[in-house]
Amino acid sequence: MLNNMIFKFARTYVVLVASVFLVAGCGPSAKVPDKAQQATISGKLTLDGTKSVPVDTSIVFSCPEKNATASGKVDALGSYSIQAGDKGVGIPAGRYKVMVRPAEPPAAQVGTDAYKNGMMQGGMTPAAKPKSDIPEKFHALDSSTISIEVKPGPNTIDLDLSKL
Repeated sequence: MLNNMIFKFARTYVVLVASVFLVAGCGPSAKVPDKAQQATISGKLTLDGTKSVPVDTSIVFSCPEKNATASGKVDALGSYSIQAGDKGVGIPAGRYKVMVRPAEPPAAQVGTDAYKNGMMQGGMTPAAKPKSDIPEKFHALDSSTISIEVKPGPNTIDLDLSKL
């Protein structure tokens, strides 16, 4: 009789635990963007039509109306390709503000004098930002004057910062 009660309790417990796992897996599925309205963005970024911006310069596209942000970095040829910040939103067509920021200075390498001095002073302090040829107005979305209409499908957007 006792064994029968233990068996019923164990069976009830297993069914209860299994039910919890089944219910937990029945939530809403991930949002999938409408592919017909999605865009890809790539292009070249220059300073005077010919001079490429430095490698690892960041470029960020932001569309508050669609809650979309996409970013990328400039390669050695001055080209960039943008990736969506949120795969569930993607890069929807719309009007985007564009921000261009210089590459961050590299952190002090472990074992170097700069690293040792920083650690002796209670921790590393951010390195001074090197002078950049990229006009400061482009360093933040709220001050940038670059506004681009992005259409569905592939977009090649070449930007010459000296002309903006």
